[in-house]
Amino acid sequence: MEIVKVWSGLTYGDAFMPVEMQLTYGPGLPVFHMVGMVTESTEEAKERVRYALKSIGRSMPQGRVVVAFLPSELTKSGSHFDLAIVYGFVKGSSDRLIVGEVALDGSVRTTQHSLRVIASAYRSGWRKFICPVLPQDVVGVMPEADFFMVEHVQQLLSDSGEKPSPTSSSDVPALDAFEDVQGFGLKQAALTAAAGWHHLLLMGNPGVGKTMVAERMNAVMPELDNSERLDVLCTTGTLSAVRPYRFTSWTSTPAGFFGSAKGVAGEVTLAHDGILVMDEFPQYRKDILEGLRTVMDTNSVISSYGNQRIVWPARFLLVATSNPCPCGFLGHPKKVCKDSPYQVQRYLGRLSGPVADRIDLHYWVKADEPDAKLDKPRDRVLEVWHRQRERWQGTGFSHAGQIPGDRVDELISVSPTVRAALENAVEKHGLSKREKHKIIRISRTIADLEGHVDITVAHLVQALSYRMVLPWLRSLIQ
Repeated sequence: MEIVKVWSGLTYGDAFMPVEMQLTYGPGLPVFHMVGMVTESTEEAKERVRYALKSIGRSMPQGRVVVAFLPSELTKSGSHFDLAIVYGFVKGSSDRLIVGEVALDGSVRTTQHSLRVIASAYRSGWRKFICPVLPQDVVGVMPEADFFMVEHVQQLLSDSGEKPSPTSSSDVPALDAFEDVQGFGLKQAALTAAAGWHHLLLMGNPGVGKTMVAERMNAVMPELDNSERLDVLCTTGTLSAVRPYRFTSWTSTPAGFFGSAKGVAGEVTLAHDGILVMDEFPQYRKDILEGLRTVMDTNSVISSYGNQRIVWPARFLLVATSNPCPCGFLGHPKKVCKDSPYQVQRYLGRLSGPVADRIDLHYWVKADEPDAKLDKPRDRVLEVWHRQRERWQGTGFSHAGQIPGDRVDELISVSPTVRAALENAVEKHGLSKREKHKIIRISRTIADLEGHVDITVAHLVQALSYRMVLPWLRSLIQ
């Protein structure tokens, strides 16, 4: 009894798992079995494969047909196994990774899951693929890959592959994204956050432009490089030069926000290497806000379900917005806050100390803030990115905001004068050790934005101001 062996795969989070598929048939009643913990979406391949073979004048082998998916203890889900099954029936064994969905008429199609499998396999070392016709930009992020691309299963017989489809043009963000934003300090805070990959919390009264700035943050971020584009392709199955941008809702559930072990990515993963916007930050569920702490520390999400454990990547830049109180008018120069001190304390209490500590920049957005033009914000951010990457090359860190607290003193040099001023500020305001390290990191980014080699006291003072918003708000109700 001959056994045909072909290879396909699946993804667990951003990890690739190769799947060996063994096909065999023999005498017996006509039946088509799939074994190896396959889901309904994979079981449906039976009919797709049957009719795809008919489209090229072939038929299913007579008798008892068995397709085994190995290793058998992993759940197999998706239609991307179709092409591997057809190839096994038509051509026999292959050492190439075969991925693609097959339609009833024999056409071969690309799905997001297919692209995730191909990208994850490439990153894990696979180089030879049989797959649907891929766009040119997808092929470009995998320069060492040997693709045999087919548009129809008939091409498996003739050994004639297709060329990549043309690249669709990407929308490049405008360089003047903050042109209609009022408030120079607000624009400077957003620029600092983008330049150093510092998480940002914008607080202020209703209608001052918090959400508008959050929506424009992605436009000042540099485009994805080739490695980041491959990462995004592995996690989402989509590809764009523009960084991922996810505007989330406070009605989100933990599974929708963080992802599930059943293979569904959450908002934090869909924002990987991009921006995650959380509007009305204190309104989010407490388990989401507290769960965000671990995600921001580890840049990943761990989901467990039965014997399955999935690690999702989640390295994002958080931009959160918040009113200062339930009615929104605490700190307003003309309107009076109608909330009691207890209501305000309860509202601000949702921004617990550990959560607020992990957000680098806190900025109070004023309605009457003086304005000035910010020249070429995207170019300035790109210059800081180049400068910081060169400075910390070989350390594993590309941005000041990504340096952990135990490496800050090692990687960021501070003069004795600035160090003394920092220690005085820490003692005066009762800042935590984490806040102290954040002030150093923010000061480094501010200095880089201004083209300074060394951090000055002025940079330190500006960075310190980004940690004083919440204490100021709490002082208003005492």
